[in-house]
Amino acid sequence: MMTDPTTPAFVAELPAPIARLAEGVELLDPADAPPLRWGILGAGHIARRFAHEVPRHTRSAIAAVGARELSRAEAFAQELDVERAYGSYGELIADPSVDAIYLATINSTHHELALACIRAGKPVLVEKPFTLNAREAREVFAAAEQRGVLVVDGMWTRFLPQFTVTRQIAANGMLGRLVTAHANFAGIMDAPVPRIVDVEQGGGALLDIGVYSVAAVHDLMGSPVEVAAAGNLIPGYAVDGSASVIMRTASAVGTARCSFEGRAASSAEFVFEHGIVELPGEFFIPGMLRVSEFDRDGSGEATDESTDGVGGATVSEWDATVPGGFQFEAAEFARLLAGGATQSPVMPWQASIEILEVLDQARAAVGVVYPGETTP
Repeated sequence: MMTDPTTPAFVAELPAPIARLAEGVELLDPADAPPLRWGILGAGHIARRFAHEVPRHTRSAIAAVGARELSRAEAFAQELDVERAYGSYGELIADPSVDAIYLATINSTHHELALACIRAGKPVLVEKPFTLNAREAREVFAAAEQRGVLVVDGMWTRFLPQFTVTRQIAANGMLGRLVTAHANFAGIMDAPVPRIVDVEQGGGALLDIGVYSVAAVHDLMGSPVEVAAAGNLIPGYAVDGSASVIMRTASAVGTARCSFEGRAASSAEFVFEHGIVELPGEFFIPGMLRVSEFDRDGSGEATDESTDGVGGATVSEWDATVPGGFQFEAAEFARLLAGGATQSPVMPWQASIEILEVLDQARAAVGVVYPGETTP
């Protein structure tokens, strides 16, 4: 395993105020997870990141890569020190030396290739979005259940330390009930990217980056009872460039926004009755966690780190920045496989279905319909 000598290999210790609110949280070092020999389907940018980060921060190795063109797979293998390269996805899936597969192809192929992995008995980690819609996800999970194969939705934010701590804070209830949740992912697409603007490939802001925002809100709120959405199509294309989604449960309201048409803070915020948990940087990578805890005894006094928050709240910060990020989901996958599990309690199958149901409703409101759908 290789590490970056200038950056801590694992997260810093929680400051006392946050440790108190998140009592019982378990933060596991990816370097301690069982080793796996990964095969990667796809040779694009996200596959490169996985192949670069996982061997450096876990005990696992990348054993093989498969692409539609052998030349692309060979170039990938040479660049990232991967043992074998295949010119078809089927050859990699059939490789007996591959313990698990990371599926990192274009969105529209996830359903078909995940099913192919399951039929071959190969555990598979599927890059987000898990599939194009909830119907496809149900089919994949039904096959996985029937065959007893581990299948995990690669929504990597769920496995990041700052989300692990946030979930524990919410579960412990010291900040009271969750009231609102907000997440935003925005940036400029300088030139049309085929996989993003092509409806045939499952493009659009909602499925490419909006899925992060929806998943972040869902992580703490759970499945909504009501969904509303609005958005704009990219001029000249049949996919969305910007969208906003409102989700309501019986006790909370959440908003999830995404855009390729304007820059904005890609942050997340969870508002409770007695405090706020913020991910003020890019919430979808390892980074800062800020907790504001309101005084409830009427004294107006604060005893913790600082009092420069909203309404004189006590503010504590925890910097969970580490290199990489993919190592957390890869390590969790390795632990699950070693334990004989077929799904992750952090990102269970039902959660993946519920997130896609929200995205299905949002796409219907915006007017994005993928091949094979009459409506999402």
